[in-house]
Amino acid sequence: MTESAAAPAPLRVLLVDPDDRVRESLAGLLRIGQRCLVVGSAGTADAALRLARDATPDVVVVDPRLPGVDTGAALIARLREVVPTARVLVLDWSDTADQTSGADAYVRKTFRPHELIDAVVSTSGRSVA
Repeated sequence: MTESAAAPAPLRVLLVDPDDRVRESLAGLLRIGQRCLVVGSAGTADAALRLARDATPDVVVVDPRLPGVDTGAALIARLREVVPTARVLVLDWSDTADQTSGADAYVRKTFRPHELIDAVVSTSGRSVA
């Protein structure tokens, strides 16, 4: 197989949510179709920022309502400082401006599985098999 015929690398995704069960479920969903590779999972803003720096994700899926975070917009701004090439997809119950400002995309937590996968792929801006 030539290099040009090789399948594109999966999207590198960092999951950030205060609930470890939610992160586990999201990771399982994102494995479907093998278009995404979960490179980290964090339950706090500090852990998310450390992982983002080390794992250099293509997309950060983040619930902006983490303990100790004033606003989602502030967390998104910090993520952009740490890994400026990553896209940010907010995953939340509501779409208030103080929680989603600065994000590249937004999905409600009432999503269907294919909606999450499609949102991650489209948010990345990359073509993925």
